[in-house]
Amino acid sequence: MGQKAKMILEKDFKVSEIDNRIYGSFIEHLGRAVYGGIYQPGHPQADENGFRQDVMEMVKELQVPIIRYPGGNFVSGYNWEDGVGPVANRPRRLDLA
Repeated sequence: MGQKAKMILEKDFKVSEIDNRIYGSFIEHLGRAVYGGIYQPGHPQADENGFRQDVMEMVKELQVPIIRYPGGNFVSGYNWEDGVGPVANRPRRLDLA
């Protein structure tokens, strides 16, 4: 038979600090994550920009150090410049994802 692998862990051995940002998250247009989730103008808990403050408070409780938007598969076809300027003047694009 072959040899068995053996691993020794030393809990006090430390190479370096781990940057907290590695534990970040992302938000993308999947289901109700954005529309009806963090962004819902007219909702009683939404601020003047349409962002749900109740959802924001729950996200803060998770202590996520950084949130990337857009994230996931959506980012592959997203051009940030399409989201700048008056909403009425922004281009409409088919989401190929």
